[in-house]
Amino acid sequence: MRALSFSGFQPAGLDLLIENRLMNSKPFYDAHKEEIKRLVQQPMAELILEISDAMREIDPLFVLTPSKMISRVRRDTRYTHDKTLYRDHAWCTFCRPKNGYEARPCYYFEVMPNSWGYGAGYYRCNPSEMEMLRQFILREDKRFLEAFAAVGAADKFTLYGESYKRPKYPDAKPEYQPWLNRKNIGLSYSCSKFDPLFDGSFVDGMLKDLRAIAPFYHFMCAVHAAAESGAAG
Repeated sequence: MRALSFSGFQPAGLDLLIENRLMNSKPFYDAHKEEIKRLVQQPMAELILEISDAMREIDPLFVLTPSKMISRVRRDTRYTHDKTLYRDHAWCTFCRPKNGYEARPCYYFEVMPNSWGYGAGYYRCNPSEMEMLRQFILREDKRFLEAFAAVGAADKFTLYGESYKRPKYPDAKPEYQPWLNRKNIGLSYSCSKFDPLFDGSFVDGMLKDLRAIAPFYHFMCAVHAAAESGAAG
């Protein structure tokens, strides 16, 4: 049985994130910063602590310090045309220690204005790493086959990632094409029913789902390790 430290998110917290983004005002944010922490960031930290043991079983190398995992409300607008100061959504990531902005496989959980969800992805994956991933697929590496089977069985999730207009390997097996033609790759589940989010009842089901797609996460880790070493696995 789970401990009862995490009891869900509050509607008022999500409403406050939306209002803060609409106001787009530092004075408004400063006046409500502590309330945002209490209603959004604190429940996210409690969720992390609630599931840390289970996530550690998936990967003992996960960073499990909430302050290093939870998204910031303030956006970094230095390198984007969108100068909106604040986010209307929040998320946390379960990753191994990172080196700057390197690509790395992660699990994630997120809450947004109209939905919430979770999944796994290979974030900031550069073209050379994606090509490494394709080579694993083309030679039907055991870790890919395990990931492919796990994803096929986890019909709750959707494979995502921007695709190339033309197939990279048109002669490869048709069932592998959705994997081979991605510029980046991940699995996502999204839900628009908020009652489980607000009463906290989603946690057990989420953990079951995240365990089910662990072969996908470990496949991405194998690709990442191969890319770092310059080998093909």
